[in-house]
Amino acid sequence: MRIQVILFGTLRNGLPNHDPTQGLQVELTEGSSVGDLVDYLEIPRAGLGLVSVGGMPVKADAKLADQDCARVFQPIAGG
Repeated sequence: MRIQVILFGTLRNGLPNHDPTQGLQVELTEGSSVGDLVDYLEIPRAGLGLVSVGGMPVKADAKLADQDCARVFQPIAGG
């Protein structure tokens, strides 16, 4: 299945073929989860803040569907 991935912040630095506005397309096996996507992208879990699919925050065990758009954010802190 094909997933569009848009990375934010410094997460996009690790993927040279990532377009800041369009993201990138990845191919995953049917039934893959958000955690599988993060592993595929080789993003350390400590460097992961939030993942949203379809505009809604999701957990690592959420299943992805063909043509989903996942937005991946780094941790954000303020103070």
